[in-house]
Amino acid sequence: MTTFVRGNASRQRGEEGESTSFWTGRGELLVGMLVGSIGGFLLVRTASMDVPSSVSFLGPRFFPAVVGALLVVLGISLAVRVALAGHRTGTADAATEEPAGATGSGSEWKPLLLTAATLVAHLALLRTAGWIVAGALLFWGVSCALGSEHRLRDLGISVIVSSAVQLAFSAGLGLSLPSGLLLEVL
Repeated sequence: MTTFVRGNASRQRGEEGESTSFWTGRGELLVGMLVGSIGGFLLVRTASMDVPSSVSFLGPRFFPAVVGALLVVLGISLAVRVALAGHRTGTADAATEEPAGATGSGSEWKPLLLTAATLVAHLALLRTAGWIVAGALLFWGVSCALGSEHRLRDLGISVIVSSAVQLAFSAGLGLSLPSGLLLEVL
């Protein structure tokens, strides 16, 4: 019944002359365009990479090209999904239904800003603190930003995952990630 009442109330607000912008409910379209643009940029930069002719098929261009292509497909699919959902007007969708105490349908900026701050801290600490510390901070910060309430457990899992990535890169691929302070300690 509340869905019916909310649907009628939203239709009445739209009929009363409340001006709605083209971007109302279409914020994901910007995200889709941004993701697609990043994928396109990655594909262009990968294609212009100088690689010796002796490199095999799975050389330094392969994985960035796969990631770039996947980003383009993801961006296009998100934009299409938002565009196709845009023709529905006046009906209350169960996925977009607001809780009873909600006052607006804005974006949640706190997780986005916390994730961005965590990424900036990761980039700033990568060379000095090393991959294990910076990676653990990145994984832990994103889990906290996305709402996890188990902070200590998440910190432990983050250290284990970043250590496993360090071992996989050094032992499995023969690449060394920055070791930072841990090189001096060990």
